[in-house]
Amino acid sequence: MIREVMKICGLDCDETCEALSEVAGLGVDFEVEENCLDVKITMTSELDKKSFDAVKSRVYNIFSEQVYSAEDRELHELAAQLLSINGRILSVAESLTGGEICSRLTRVPGISANFYEGVVCYNRGSKMNRLHIPKALLGAYGAVSRETAYAMVKGIVERPADIGLATTGLAGPQGDEGKPVGLVYIAVGAGEFIPVFEKHLSGDRNRIRMSAANLALYYLVRYLRGDILQL
Repeated sequence: MIREVMKICGLDCDETCEALSEVAGLGVDFEVEENCLDVKITMTSELDKKSFDAVKSRVYNIFSEQVYSAEDRELHELAAQLLSINGRILSVAESLTGGEICSRLTRVPGISANFYEGVVCYNRGSKMNRLHIPKALLGAYGAVSRETAYAMVKGIVERPADIGLATTGLAGPQGDEGKPVGLVYIAVGAGEFIPVFEKHLSGDRNRIRMSAANLALYYLVRYLRGDILQL
């Protein structure tokens, strides 16, 4: 019996199972476990290794945009490892995720060598006073915007930190600024290269918050691996 695990982020359980239907009936069984867009796919088979690897390769191609590990690894553990390997020091600015990202990172022993600080900038005033985001920018684009997420990273990265991660969005139960519940912006980077990702998430307030935290850690992992090369 062959048993292997793949971890992906960004799809829900139904979307993952639908994508896997492309390789149904090829001799590999799939078990899908999803927690707020963080998905563990367990592949088991009685096939020989060569035949199994051929199917596995197709699965990797299906999820090429979402795969983050070929092992049963947690996103925060992988992010911490990559920060250490790359010699980077991270600061985090969280709005809707309310400290969830920082809480996960600080579960990792020794993370203080690569994690400088985390700030929950939940209120507009905090974004202006702590991150020095201009009032005019918030007035023009709103607290939940691509521009604000970018500015949050700019504002949180101070020496010795050399990389920033930021989240802003609407977790509900109501929208704001004429924007819908589930709209989320995630920014990661430093200097002039700070990609910002717009997501439209679904579910209740807690699921949206946890999904945003998972996606933020996923984009941090991709950034540290050099997988995000352009906007």
